[in-house]
Amino acid sequence: VLHFILNDFKANNEENENFHQYYDRKGKDHFYQLLKPLGDLTNLKAEEFVDWGHEETFVTAIGVGECAGVVIDLVSTLLLEAEEKLGWANQALTNEAYSDSIYHSYSTMVNAAKSLLLDKGINSSTQVGVIREFDNHFVESGEFTFATSFADLVLQINKNEPSAEFANQYYSEANQFLNEIKGKRK
Repeated sequence: VLHFILNDFKANNEENENFHQYYDRKGKDHFYQLLKPLGDLTNLKAEEFVDWGHEETFVTAIGVGECAGVVIDLVSTLLLEAEEKLGWANQALTNEAYSDSIYHSYSTMVNAAKSLLLDKGINSSTQVGVIREFDNHFVESGEFTFATSFADLVLQINKNEPSAEFANQYYSEANQFLNEIKGKRK
């Protein structure tokens, strides 16, 4: 793909025109048409549908959020982000920045929940949607149990002042939840 684009740029750019200017001048449809033939899979052999180091056949279906960019393990990335946010929550606690700690604990729980939802093929693009879907798919099934609901756990943020006591409690709950999520992924 990169060779197609760069060769096209070399052959068709104007004098002193950089790639950004070239892209703006040509427009995205030009690049779509340029790369469209690469989407023709009819001449590929069966073994070309297996990623390097893998044995399973690559599925060519397009899902939510897929693009022509680098493919990453979004579930693992969300978990890493949740761990990072939990670290920020802990640092904020140490610095007595209770509001910041509470916010990062909240973000930890939402990211961790979203990772498990995506692992099950359930996509939600809003925080409220993630909270609702987690209750629907994991709490109602009994896979996770809370005193009331996941929503009640996470949304304590709206019912408490940013005190040291609440920040510590909320951080502990976020830490416990993240550990449970990671345990389910193993």
